[in-house]
Amino acid sequence: MSAWAGLGWGVVFGASLLMVAFNYRDAAWRIHAFISHTVGGNRLLTPTVVRVVCGVLATASLVSVASGPLRSG
Repeated sequence: MSAWAGLGWGVVFGASLLMVAFNYRDAAWRIHAFISHTVGGNRLLTPTVVRVVCGVLATASLVSVASGPLRSG
């Protein structure tokens, strides 16, 4: 994957995870409802857990994007 594609992927992935972490359009509740009705993980995967996990993954992704030029330079 080229450097620009990796950078774009990191930004889009981080932004979409931040949208879930901030519960934009009830995304965390929708993910929770889908998982609880199909897999049955309603006690383990609460909307708060979904938001925290997405927030951690978004932070890691955006830090990786921000530190990319430092690593390559």
